[in-house]
Amino acid sequence: MDCLLKNGETVTIRPPVAEDAQGMVDLFRAADRESPFLIRNPGEFGFTVEQEAALIQSVGENPDLQWYTAFYQGRLVGQSSAGLVNGQWQRCRHRAQVGFVVLKEFWGWGIGGRLMENCLAWCREQGCEQVELDVVAKNERALGMYKSFGFAVTGTRPRALKYLDGTYADEYSMVKFL
Repeated sequence: MDCLLKNGETVTIRPPVAEDAQGMVDLFRAADRESPFLIRNPGEFGFTVEQEAALIQSVGENPDLQWYTAFYQGRLVGQSSAGLVNGQWQRCRHRAQVGFVVLKEFWGWGIGGRLMENCLAWCREQGCEQVELDVVAKNERALGMYKSFGFAVTGTRPRALKYLDGTYADEYSMVKFL
């Protein structure tokens, strides 16, 4: 699906296919190098293209998970995922968790928002009542986007991430009720 962005450009949002595996590997490796807001240090993403292709196929076959990619002018520039929290247990099937990665040069374009719209639509289709996510407390851009979609901070995980230089970052847990 083609979506209009804040700058008038268009991004294509769709689930990934196995042929996107190289682009996904490149996306994660680049994002890990340029963003302090992800869980991995640069170089820790170790999937091969073959492993990523297998993961894409596996997610595509799992009714409790959904993955979206964002392409700008044919280039994979972002991705998001949505999945039921502990979907095997009926007591948790009302909850979903989402996550996002957008390359830094595309921050502020509205790509994360378009990915969020798709994730929330999928969550509603699954009958979810609440959507959860974690975000680094200093990630003001992401916090603003999440709040604009109705997410609220429900807790803080102090020193959730420890960086290579010995500093720490807190994480917020956020929830949106559907």
